[in-house]
Amino acid sequence: MSLDFVSIDFETANSFRGSPCAVGMARVRDGIVVETASTLMQPPDGYGYFDPWNIRIHGITPDQVKDAPVFASAWPSVLEFIGGDTVVAHNASFDLGVIREACTASDLPWPNMRYACTLVLARKTYDLLSYSLPFVVEAAGRSLDDHHDAGADALAAAHIMLDMAARCGARTIDELLATHGVLFGLLDPAMWSGCKKTPGTHLHTPEVNPDADPEHPLYGQVVVFTGALQTMTRPAAWERVAFVGGKPAASPNKHTMILVEGMQDPTRLRPGMALSTKAEKVQTLRAKGQSIEIMGEPEFLALLADDRASGFRPAVVDEARYRSWSSVL
Repeated sequence: MSLDFVSIDFETANSFRGSPCAVGMARVRDGIVVETASTLMQPPDGYGYFDPWNIRIHGITPDQVKDAPVFASAWPSVLEFIGGDTVVAHNASFDLGVIREACTASDLPWPNMRYACTLVLARKTYDLLSYSLPFVVEAAGRSLDDHHDAGADALAAAHIMLDMAARCGARTIDELLATHGVLFGLLDPAMWSGCKKTPGTHLHTPEVNPDADPEHPLYGQVVVFTGALQTMTRPAAWERVAFVGGKPAASPNKHTMILVEGMQDPTRLRPGMALSTKAEKVQTLRAKGQSIEIMGEPEFLALLADDRASGFRPAVVDEARYRSWSSVL
């Protein structure tokens, strides 16, 4: 499994969602942006009016699209670019609404798509004053100088998704959504459902094992993770901590005792910063006198050594990497 998807962004001519005048896309393979594409288009017949408000937002005018293909002609190439990938968008309810309404207006069937929304996930990942695209992409360590250019916005959504996956150690979009308790959005020719929080559930860390050994070095310790672990996913690490009596936590607070630092991609740090947001917060807490131990993955695995004798083995652990780490402990 790998982190593969296509991010997408539409701009519209007017307030009707089925009036796309531009689309941008970015293809990601194994966590790397490998291809981008963007094109202007004419909205479906009968919906081509350009509202001055929309023009002020994206700068696209009727003259710019007069020689561009109409949506119905451009749509097959968009579908070809997406292929069978999961679709990602920031505020996906808008972009998928564009697809549904434009297809309906063009007498085209709705496509089969699975999609994820970076806006929904960002609200569970970052602590921001605003979750509009420029603010979120900055939190993900990137800048967006040409907001509402469809190609730039699609690329920004891709970088946000990659940053969120790195922060929780997810190797696939499935793992990322599962970690945050979010359902994929689905679209097919007959129905659609949005990308949203799992009904009746909230993201929470595992319950602490009541039968854990009080002598275990992680027993009672409040543990936070930052960066990507190499031997297991973030949920698996939480499970292991809880199994030996520790208390996994999603972010640092006044109760945190241990910060485990995984691999941090420097390109995904906030501009000008050398530490992740969690590491910065831990440094602030330490400066105020709180005792927090900072350790790397090898040290964390060493503390879990007693756990390996118990037979507990979450299925999501990368066994080959786990054995390679274990051999040096």
